[in-house]
Amino acid sequence: MKGVILYVEHYQNGKTVIDFGEIVEGGRHINSVGRVSFADDCEFLFSINGQEEEASSDDLAVGQTAEIYVTEILESYPWQSTISKIVITSPDPLVSLKPVSTFLDPEFEGVIISIVNPEANLPAKLVIAVNSAPNYQGVQEASFYLRDQVLIWQKTDFGYRFISLEDLSLGQKVSVDLYDKNRVDLNPFSGRAFEIIVLSNEN
Repeated sequence: MKGVILYVEHYQNGKTVIDFGEIVEGGRHINSVGRVSFADDCEFLFSINGQEEEASSDDLAVGQTAEIYVTEILESYPWQSTISKIVITSPDPLVSLKPVSTFLDPEFEGVIISIVNPEANLPAKLVIAVNSAPNYQGVQEASFYLRDQVLIWQKTDFGYRFISLEDLSLGQKVSVDLYDKNRVDLNPFSGRAFEIIVLSNEN
């Protein structure tokens, strides 16, 4: 199964779990999302630009593409699986400076009209006036929760740079990729953002 790493969680007992977004061959969107754990003898490999080398769970990063070898999927939502092999097929995006949106189409484009900063155990929330949402016709305003490990970028004349929540401001034009398009509220629209790219600082 091919796809992209959406979340990485390292536990104190040494175990690691990832959320994995499946991308079907030739697809431009995440098709399904599952929680993946690793067998004790799981094989970790890098395979980038035709060169293969050993890796470890410490090399896993949000936004990397990977191929996982799934033998069984538990019937739940999100689906769950324990795998015996993972091949990481792209560098850490924070090193390569290549957002996921360079190979996936964003779900939304719009202008930021509200930013609710995190408090207590609640995530930050971003609200945009929607300019484009091909898969969600009729949605004029959308809210996105920005949980831990969300990727936020600024598009520049030279490519992309990684930024933080504090760099977001009202009036910026942004694109948004959803964490899981199957787990959204439609009326009014609300979902979890996986990646945000600031396209411009002006409406």
